Amino acid sequence: MVLDLDTTGANVDLPFQFDLKRAGDAWHLVIHNQDEAIQVDSVVIAGDSILIRMPFFDSEFRGTILNPKEIQGLWYNLYKGPRYSIPFKATAGAMPRFAHAATATATDISGDWEVHFTDGEDDEPAIGIFAVENGYVKGSFATETGDLRFLEGITTRDSLFLSSFNGSQAFLFRAAIHPDSILGEFRSGIHWKQAWYAIRNPAFALSDDETLTKLDTNYPVDFAFPDQDGEIRAMTDDKYKGKVMVVEIMGTWCPNCLDEARMLHEFQEKYAGQGLQTVALSFERYPDSTSAFRAIRQFRDRLGINYDMLYAGMAHRDTVVTKLPFISQLKSYPTTLLIGRDGTVRRVITGIYGPGTGARYHRFKDRMENSIVELLREPVQG
Repeated sequence: MVLDLDTTGANVDLPFQFDLKRAGDAWHLVIHNQDEAIQVDSVVIAGDSILIRMPFFDSEFRGTILNPKEIQGLWYNLYKGPRYSIPFKATAGAMPRFAHAATATATDISGDWEVHFTDGEDDEPAIGIFAVENGYVKGSFATETGDLRFLEGITTRDSLFLSSFNGSQAFLFRAAIHPDSILGEFRSGIHWKQAWYAIRNPAFALSDDETLTKLDTNYPVDFAFPDQDGEIRAMTDDKYKGKVMVVEIMGTWCPNCLDEARMLHEFQEKYAGQGLQTVALSFERYPDSTSAFRAIRQFRDRLGINYDMLYAGMAHRDTVVTKLPFISQLKSYPTTLLIGRDGTVRRVITGIYGPGTGARYHRFKDRMENSIVELLREPVQG
């Protein structure tokens, strides 16, 4: 499939690969991004029309089957409004992700790079993480507010091409490779375009993710929000007293939050018997609570989440500060608080190094798990 990110006639195509199969009366689709395989079960074909609803995120493909080998139509990202759409064309057959030839003699950019995304005077630092084999690239960009997840593409002798599509994000990277640098353009959907550059610097590091989010000590760390049954859950509830708590500020629309939810689910399964209690405070992109609760319920059911997910309000930064005044400023979804049995916040972690970042993800996961284990070893307060 190719998404046309520039309908003015410029050649700005975002490609990705998928499988479409039929089992009995049901159709199933799997989207591939690097090591990620997104299972899509909501596929409806009626006559020459096809409707594909993405899991987790509020988006869908509405297409026309032109012939057994071609489908074309529009991808709608409903978070951005009912009219936000991108044309697509899907072609059956075994084809490379990018039409450009990847060869063993292509430039090897494997390793870590110091990256800067620039927009006027703004400069957002990042780490480019690339692994190349025979010209095929797997990688990601880690930023101070999260990573850009699973990117896949190729290098040629002088160029880099990467893309990813997950139902929420449509990312395309194109760049020129120079002897000591990479100069490129980043596209996100049809509206966002940003320059970026990278230099070889494996020692480059981002800011400490435990220092970016500040707590306002004038306010107690507390919350009181409804769960999916409408019952208000508060930090002062008996079920949380004396427990080690992981409080995640998140949203079901956020791909990085999806990555962290899978990790926190694993921790909750492993340590619930020792006194761990995880709570997600979900800020949603719907103006009505009915749609918000539906999104939370679907997210929770699809992942099999085994901890409380509470609806905290609309996903605006000022809303977060209003609803959670102990947060002086929210920099990223997710932001995660680790709270001891005595009710004090021991760590605040901004963002996540997700599974798309490879070894960094495993280090991030180990650090969070080790912190939880340390807190669980503390005695229960009398």
